[in-house]
Amino acid sequence: ADSFNFEHIGDSPQNSDVSTNQGVGYSITFTNNWTQENHPFRYPPSDPHWSRFVYASHSSAYVMWQDGGTATRGIENVAESGSISALQSEIEGQQTAGNVLDDVVGNGIGNASQGATSTTGDNLCVDASHPYVSGISMIAPSPDWFTGVYNLPLSDESTMTWFRKIEVYVYAWDAGTEEGDDYSYSNAATSPQGTISAFMAGD
Repeated sequence: ADSFNFEHIGDSPQNSDVSTNQGVGYSITFTNNWTQENHPFRYPPSDPHWSRFVYASHSSAYVMWQDGGTATRGIENVAESGSISALQSEIEGQQTAGNVLDDVVGNGIGNASQGATSTTGDNLCVDASHPYVSGISMIAPSPDWFTGVYNLPLSDESTMTWFRKIEVYVYAWDAGTEEGDDYSYSNAATSPQGTISAFMAGD
């Protein structure tokens, strides 16, 4: 399933000599490749864009979302409307429980042109107990489609060091919460609620 979660690009990940005993921070940049030229099938005729991005650093005890999982209300709200407040509340609860260390927000992309970027204003802090990052943004317009990554490791367990740089491809996902097979909003709810699944060729 990880092949649909993320795929490393080129020489990624690049290791460092910084021990995981030391907490570090990461800047995160998302670069858009979703365009009419790259993805012509039913590409939205107007206003293709991305919602704000939410990222969290966490332990293995926290699951923001995953293949085959059930979307929380926070994930549903991001996937259907781009609203991040419920997800931020869920993350805050996990921070209180000790499962999440930090969270940051990346700007939305108002015009999904080739190479358009979203960046985080603050670095995402990680430590040895919270070495994973998960993130999400809405594909818009859409019923309940999103992109992101889950449980991406930021350290090399064999050397106990942090990666200096990671570059991955991420893909499109269906949250399983709303009907619809094209780029449209305000469709009927999926009942009973389905599971999160990756888009396959021809979907």
